[in-house]
Amino acid sequence: MSKDNYSFFQNTACEYFPCHSIEDPAQFNCLFCYCPLYMLGPRCGGNFHYSGKGVKVCTDCVYPHRRSSYTEIIGRFPEIRAAMQDAAEPAGERKPPEQPRQQKAAAHEGRQGQDGQTVRRIVMMACTERGFETMRRTADLLGERTPEAEIIQAGRCAHVPGFEDGPRLSQLTGKWFYKADALVFFAAAGIAVRCIAPLVRDKFSDPAVLAVDENGRFVIPLLSGHAGGANRLCSILSEAVGAQPVITTATDGRGLFAVDLYAAENGLQISDRALAKELSARLLAGGTISIYSAAVDAAADGTGSVLPEDFGAGTIRAGKREEADIIISCRRAPGDRVDALYLIPRGIALGIGCRKGTAAEAVEKEVTQLLQKTGRFRQSLCGIASIELKKEEEGILCFAGKWGLPVTFYTEQELNALPGTFTASTFVKEVTGVDCVCERSAVRLAGEGAVLLVPKQSGGGVTTALAADVEVKDFV
Repeated sequence: MSKDNYSFFQNTACEYFPCHSIEDPAQFNCLFCYCPLYMLGPRCGGNFHYSGKGVKVCTDCVYPHRRSSYTEIIGRFPEIRAAMQDAAEPAGERKPPEQPRQQKAAAHEGRQGQDGQTVRRIVMMACTERGFETMRRTADLLGERTPEAEIIQAGRCAHVPGFEDGPRLSQLTGKWFYKADALVFFAAAGIAVRCIAPLVRDKFSDPAVLAVDENGRFVIPLLSGHAGGANRLCSILSEAVGAQPVITTATDGRGLFAVDLYAAENGLQISDRALAKELSARLLAGGTISIYSAAVDAAADGTGSVLPEDFGAGTIRAGKREEADIIISCRRAPGDRVDALYLIPRGIALGIGCRKGTAAEAVEKEVTQLLQKTGRFRQSLCGIASIELKKEEEGILCFAGKWGLPVTFYTEQELNALPGTFTASTFVKEVTGVDCVCERSAVRLAGEGAVLLVPKQSGGGVTTALAADVEVKDFV
């Protein structure tokens, strides 16, 4: 019997075996005959698409049947449970889905542009001969301006060679809606609206969607103008092809500060979406909002970045943190207004060590207490790190899956190579070969120039530590 029979099983007597095509049938895992990740929708991480009616289709996905996927899938069971609980809530009480943009970024296979940001995937679609001509011209011009972007052209038209029998626009929309950063329809806006209607969920997770008329005269952002970058892409496309941008968002129309746009452009997380809407409404009503950045304190002694005089029309720069409507920071500080909105940089690395067999609930409890004790926001965490010895520790993997954070494991040599002074433990050194797993892991993940924010904290068989990367150290 196989030593890993708990994680690998084959039913070769099944009339459908193997039910999906895989390189080596001997490695086909039947354990998850019905994929437990299916209900996660666009967050599952598999190779899926949506039909024109919004039905999730997984015909080409072998992710749950790969032998190597067992640990990853088990690690996401808390996420599945949370999704089941959410689905059981009354519709009016359900939370918006997790932002799949992070999953999209991972799907780009780590490709980066010259600015170090994840490359955008832009899918262009057309259904008429002239629409195809305009799409191709636009793609060429856009490619010259953004050579690092991945531009995909698709569609169906009986008069365009190679696309006579292509998928319908509704099918293409279902395939790419949750995998692309932007969808550009070279067709009537009404066609685009009907294609995306079954799939639209939330402006913080939906892709940018734009419509360009087949003559290339107008470019219209239809969805995710700010958070998804549709307005910005509209400006780029309009300039490239000489078209008229048709931007309809209220703050843009009046030239006012837009909190969701500012957050998206600067990689910040919004602490309270409802409050963000209230502040935008205040601006539109003729009011002002005050903004404070934690980097001001660092800038005062010459170690931080210098901020502009203001953040845009309708804003003033708060002289004191406790007076601000919006605070740019990784933490909630004593004295902050209870109704303050936080824009949170993601750049704090969480280092974890634990006893073998520690439950995910124990890990979550200690991390939650750590964040509450130090005032740091959960949204400020960029990832989890530990020693390679713990790469199959289900408590860490399950916790990471529930919180939606990537996990990185480092070798003993990589951790010991770090310069600096850490909270050393002789016992931990004897067991793992490293004197302080959590602190060294956090600093290693945070990267060169990292700052150890919170040293080793212990409890419940778990050790934790926080470190900040150089780009957010002024905001911690």
